[in-house]
Amino acid sequence: MSHQGTTRPTLLHIDCSIRQNGSVTREITAIFAAEWRRAHPGGTYVYRDLGSSPIPHVDEAAVAAGLHAREALEENQRAAWAVSEPLINEVRQAGTILLGVPMYNYSIPSALKAWFDRVTVKEHMVGDPGGEGLLTGKRTIVVTAQGGSYGPGTPRERYDFQQPYLRALLEQIGLGRDVEFVRSEMTLAHSVPALEPFRPMAEASREEAVQAVRRLAVTS
Repeated sequence: MSHQGTTRPTLLHIDCSIRQNGSVTREITAIFAAEWRRAHPGGTYVYRDLGSSPIPHVDEAAVAAGLHAREALEENQRAAWAVSEPLINEVRQAGTILLGVPMYNYSIPSALKAWFDRVTVKEHMVGDPGGEGLLTGKRTIVVTAQGGSYGPGTPRERYDFQQPYLRALLEQIGLGRDVEFVRSEMTLAHSVPALEPFRPMAEASREEAVQAVRRLAVTS
């Protein structure tokens, strides 16, 4: 895993799909990462695959470790902090954060929730969505994939606990000012027979997402 230099642009790329093959979010974040690296040949690239290498969910020791001075931690708290600290440092060192997030049961994968729980420490919290914090100023690109369609005006709009939840999580740690969501819809149209009529919509949505990340990568 790469480490940031003092002035180099740095991309933190996180995938969390449990699928290694056929994942729409992995495909699209990989395109962004490749374009970003071409546009920033001297940049630093850091990658975490939470789908294949999940981090432990937080427990009482992990929460306590984030609240107390490091020198005052007990042994189990120090062990918990050893898991959280590298994740926190990666976020702090990144100039651009790229998240690949499939929708699972109307929300986000638990592996990504565990990551957010680790990096949501008191030093990162802001008082309100417009407030400034330690992480304010970074750019965040969120690539989402949804098996159906949950956009405004659709029958299942009220079931989308993915994008609104992600926006709230990002805002509370100061990453809400410069965030772009890139959504690919109807991804199950190629695997669920009942959704086959929506394949053209799925393909158009995917292509729109690809073009969006290509544009965003060269301006990040």
